[in-house]
Amino acid sequence: MAQIRREGETLTIEGQLTQHQVPELWPLQAEWLAAPLSVLELGAVSKVDSAGLALLLELESQARKQGQGLRWQHCPQALTRLMQLYDLELVEARLQST
Repeated sequence: MAQIRREGETLTIEGQLTQHQVPELWPLQAEWLAAPLSVLELGAVSKVDSAGLALLLELESQARKQGQGLRWQHCPQALTRLMQLYDLELVEARLQST
């Protein structure tokens, strides 16, 4: 199960972001974006698939509509590989591994 909490302008995601968890999380994205968001902290994501990537990209899209660009911090290797597979260079440029 994924746990998501917001601290200031950082959204921290822990656990699994897979096709099983994402449908439960999708309606909550408006709540997460109620105030400006600048960082997605992903260091505690233990498993991610294309559904999880889609959720993160939707968060990115919504933040951009609000005039914010997100920094994806401590991106797990599996997520980096998915982005490379889908050729998502625009997002990949904002990744921070440390």
